[in-house]
Amino acid sequence: MSKEWSSPYNPFNSMKALVHADRFEAILDGKPKSPIIVNFDLTNLCNYNCRFCMFGGRKRADPSGEEFLQQNAHLEKGYALTLPKIWAKWGVRAICLAGGGEPSLHPDCQEFIKESKRYELQLGFITNGYLVNNEEWWKTVAKNCKFVGFSIDAGTKKDYEKVKGVSGEQFNTIIDNLKGIAAAKKKYKTNLQIGYKFLLDQYNQNSIYKAIVLASKIGINHFQFRPAIDDYKYSEDELKNIWNQIEKGQKLERDDFKVIGVQHKFNNDLSKKHCFSKCRANMLTTTWCADGWLYLCTDTRGCKWSRLVKHYPDPMKAIKFWGSKKHFDIVNKIDFHKDCDRCTLTAYNEMFENVFMEDKMDRFLI
Repeated sequence: MSKEWSSPYNPFNSMKALVHADRFEAILDGKPKSPIIVNFDLTNLCNYNCRFCMFGGRKRADPSGEEFLQQNAHLEKGYALTLPKIWAKWGVRAICLAGGGEPSLHPDCQEFIKESKRYELQLGFITNGYLVNNEEWWKTVAKNCKFVGFSIDAGTKKDYEKVKGVSGEQFNTIIDNLKGIAAAKKKYKTNLQIGYKFLLDQYNQNSIYKAIVLASKIGINHFQFRPAIDDYKYSEDELKNIWNQIEKGQKLERDDFKVIGVQHKFNNDLSKKHCFSKCRANMLTTTWCADGWLYLCTDTRGCKWSRLVKHYPDPMKAIKFWGSKKHFDIVNKIDFHKDCDRCTLTAYNEMFENVFMEDKMDRFLI
């Protein structure tokens, strides 16, 4: 198996959450502070049909969630632009603008990115990249985002078509758009981190190295690999081939380009990992969705059992709900073994128990 990364000082190392020790301790004390980050969906509409998309008909834990995921939820124009100021005042530090659907389809997307920067909220923008296709877009992203990740998930036109549900000819368009952002970053001299995201699927597993080679040549910072959510079981030979490609790709690293084979969030066979006894980390983040609801976390968006409170049309209602008895009642009933496909927050849940509760790191003896 390849190494996860060449340096622990990278944006994908979950240990960075320990910087926010006060948030962990407040949750354990039953008095949570504001979440560190808002996961925000402008829309559930999408111009792609990715095989593994959790919003495109994938099996979910709660059948009622699938009904929501088939709806074309789209936040009312202008509403999103009121939120960064409110979140900043609340104490939020960052925003992940993703989906849901494809955020660039919403008319507020560019202005929302600018408004987030105005209130000093660090923003990570996750997109399929197809509509991020002109100088104005590239400038907006380069000057206002902390991170942009293109969900490309392939290293060839053929694999792109198989896993993304669109013409393989769009592959070159996406790469050109990524180059455009890289050029804008250089032009405006910003510190934007630019990523090529590769979500592993049984049909793209042989183009990982080709994708890394391509990513290394277009002026971006990271190639990030992780498995999709599905029921496919990789054979030992397939796993060996996958990790050999990552290891081979890591030989192409430079100071300004890294290959991240994120491994600590899943098991060696690429299956889901739940190495904790209770889910608490959902209160480190908050997930505001395009149907107007807050959900427990990004992985349970759309599931009826995961709904917390409506944020639309009154976002203050959601903020007042945060940390309430009703909020804790819902959190305490989470059955992640039964209901959750995976846990993006698994490492943070492990930290609650191993660092803050059992103090296995002797954290005061620095």
